[in-house]
Order: sequence, then structure tokens, then C-alpha cells
Amino acid sequence: MIATCQRCGKICQGGVGNPEARLLKRASSGLCVNCVITQFLKTTEPLSIVLNQVGVKAFYNPDVQAQISQLLKVGHSDASLYEIDWQVVIKNWDLPFKK
Repeated sequence: MIATCQRCGKICQGGVGNPEARLLKRASSGLCVNCVITQFLKTTEPLSIVLNQVGVKAFYNPDVQAQISQLLKVGHSDASLYEIDWQVVIKNWDLPFKK
């Protein structure tokens, strides 16, 4: 199933999500993995506070990526760290989210 991200316009593979997923649940419409991880990081405290202090270039740090990978595992995410394109996340960081 093909889906288009409502934030960045990326065409991606949609599908039925794992009912156990509490974080980055696959869907047939909504946001791509890069935009949904951005939304999660921007709206979850204290992550959002730390990111405002250190900046989004912190995502290039392998230690930061490893910590996010742990969050994905604990949250039973449908997505893996390898699906996230950190360059795209950084480039699109300031794109608005639809209300």
C-alpha cells in the first residue's frame, strides 16, 4: 500500500501497524517515519528541551542514535533505526505539522 506523508510529501510504504506498537506505528495514512520521529522528539519532554539546547545536529552522533534505537525497542516500534534518515530529519526539522 502506497501512502504520501502529510507533512513532507514523501511517498512511502503504508500498511497495517502492529497493535503492540506504542511508538512509530505503521499506518495507511499520516506521516512518514522521518516526520513521525520528528514529531515525537519535538513533543516529548524532556527530549524536546534537550534538543532545543543542543540542536538537531546531535542526531549525527551515534550515541544519540543508539539511545533512540532503545526507545524504539521499548516502544515496540514498527520502524527500526535503520529506516530513519537523519539527514532528512534535520533538513525537514522546521517544516510545520498539520493541526
